[in-house]
This record gives sequence, structure tokens and C-alpha cells, in this order.
Amino acid sequence: MVSCFIAPVLRRLLFIGIGTAFLSGCASHGGGSQSTTQPSQAVVISTQPSSQTVPIGRAATFTVTATGAAPLSYQWSKNGVAIDGATGASYATPTVALGDSGAAFQVMVSNASSSATSGSATLTAGPRAPALGDLRYLLCQQVTAPGYCVGDTLIINAVVYSATNSLGTPYQMGSTAITTGGCAWFGSVWPLPAGMTGLNMYYQYDNPGDTPYPAYLESVAAPNVVINSIDLEPLCGFVASWVQTTGTGGFDFKMESVPPSQLQATVAADGAASRIVTATTFDDSTGNAVLISYGWQGDTTTMYEAQTMIATPDNVVSAATTLAGEGYFISAFGGNDTDGYMLIGMRVQGDTLARPIAAGAPASPETVPYSIVVWLSEDAGHFGTQLGEL
Repeated sequence: MVSCFIAPVLRRLLFIGIGTAFLSGCASHGGGSQSTTQPSQAVVISTQPSSQTVPIGRAATFTVTATGAAPLSYQWSKNGVAIDGATGASYATPTVALGDSGAAFQVMVSNASSSATSGSATLTAGPRAPALGDLRYLLCQQVTAPGYCVGDTLIINAVVYSATNSLGTPYQMGSTAITTGGCAWFGSVWPLPAGMTGLNMYYQYDNPGDTPYPAYLESVAAPNVVINSIDLEPLCGFVASWVQTTGTGGFDFKMESVPPSQLQATVAADGAASRIVTATTFDDSTGNAVLISYGWQGDTTTMYEAQTMIATPDNVVSAATTLAGEGYFISAFGGNDTDGYMLIGMRVQGDTLARPIAAGAPASPETVPYSIVVWLSEDAGHFGTQLGEL
């Protein structure tokens, strides 16, 4: 190993002209090889964050995928302003409000030697979804799995039908229920997506002369139960359907019987008291409208505006479309050909964003699925349809 300590000796030899001239230098202590520093791999964004529509009341999540020499750092921004604490590959927004619609989100990804800024992803606020755990309306919106509740599996209800870990539609209404094969109602249930449990669906039918419907509905009522449809038919008895959560629920049941002239005022008063009407029918023995409503301990302060309509079979679809266009979710549907069909529209106070409504299943599955809110089945010559609402 040549040492730098011989340099003075070599210089002296060169100066006195003895022997052969030498050119020399100091080798490194690493064995004589030169060390080089490799440039850091530049940041490249391989998957851009995607624009999305998210219901009011839910959170949006934006995600980016990037490559480059580690470590990578991230900084998300909203409308060009950095978001405090948003320093991961994914960013979940706070609960979306109507005012967030149109906001642009970007992320800068950087490492020691470079940085790259993503494209802009736009957030659009969609019609409000029920809070998770609020089973009083739009049941399928409790599940955000793509395609869930799209499609239809019919079940014929005899005395009682239950479906564990499932959600379902309200009962089918209309004259077909009492003319096809005697007395037969229909409903639809879907098993919950894999890994989700805790919700069960029930359908009940009682013959005329059995337990009076008020007593039966009172016996069903429980803090973890929400009745989502009822139908009274003098020749056939009554049916009811409900969803039950295995958790505590926190729902309080109320049944009201009011003249049709008081329908609007009664539902509006319930909404102002943070209650939602979930089921309705006519009682021909009294001529009154029967209303089932619930408050929820998970939200005791939100006030709801109401708009009610009584439609003929041929006008049900246009009435439902009108309500949805004004931002109302159809929380209850029921009645008969003689007295008409009640559509109960409710909305969070001030929510006027139009709600999409479609006949049958939507053409393509949505991230937040449609819920069946109207199921009308009439004899030939009348109108029958199934309406889903987002």
C-alpha cells in the first residue's frame, strides 16, 4: 500500500535529478478505488387521484400512487392551499358539505432530489346519504359496496320471512297483491357484502281476524327495529316489513292515525321534531292515514322538511319524480287504489339538491347504491313500477 508519507522523498529525488522521474498521487483509504454518488431516482406519479361524486354527509378519499427513491413525502392541497396534516398517499376529507362541490384536490410527491405534482381531482357533492347507522330511510345506502342492491330477487311472503345479514325493500303495494293467487305480497332482500354483518330483514303477514295491526306493530317495536312498510287490506289482513340491527339502534317508535286532510301538517311536525316517517297506509275502518315514524338517538337535532302527496296509480311515478327533483327522499309509500297512494317526501332542512330516481335498477352500478322506495304493482291496464332512489 503506497502511503502519502513518501511524497516528500519523491519530490526531493525529482529536484536533484537522480533516477527516473515519478508522477505520483495519494490513493484513497478504501483500497485505491474512486467512490461516486448515484443520483436519486426521480419521482414519477403512476396513478393520478380520481374525480368523484360523494353524497353530502359522507367523506371522500383521494389516492395517488408514485414511484421514486425512498423516502417519498406527500402534501395534499385543496384549491391550491396546502391541507394541514394531509401527508399520506391517501387523503380522506372531512364530511362533505354542499359548499365543497367543485373543490379541486392535488398532491405533491417529493423525495431528496425531485418532486412531481398530480393532476387535479374534482369533488362533486351528491344528494345527502343517511348517516351510517340511521336505518330510517334509503337502507341500501348503508352499504357502499359497488353494485349492492342493484338487481332484484323476488320472494313470496307467506306468514313470516326473515333474512339474516340482509337488507330489503318495502313490500309491494297495489291491487296485484290481493288479486294474484288470493293474497300475496312481494319483497326483495339482498345478503350483505362479505364481511358485513349485524342487519336482519323481516316480512310479516297476518290473516284477517288475527292480532289487530296496532297491537302487532307495538309488539314489533324496539330500539333496534325500524318498520319500513305496512299495508292494510280488509280481505287479506295486513303485512309489515322491518329491518333490525343487532346493535342497540337507538330508535323510538311512534304510530299516528290522522285524517288525510292532516297528513301534511302531521308529517311536517314530525320532521321538525327530528323524526322521519318510514311507513304509511290507509285504515279503511277509520278512513285515516296511518303513519309510523322514528326519532334516532344518533341525531336528535337535525330538522326535516316534508312534502306529502296522494296520487292515483297512474300518477305515482310523476309524483315521485317531482319530490326527488326537489331534493326530497321518499321515506314512505303506501295506500290502495280506492284511497290513493301516499308518498311521504322528507329532506334535511335546506337540502334542495335533486335526487336521481330511476325505474328498476340503474343502468350501471353506483358507488352508493340505489334503494327501492316505490314498488307499485297493478292489474293489466294500470301502471306498475319499481322506483329506485339515490
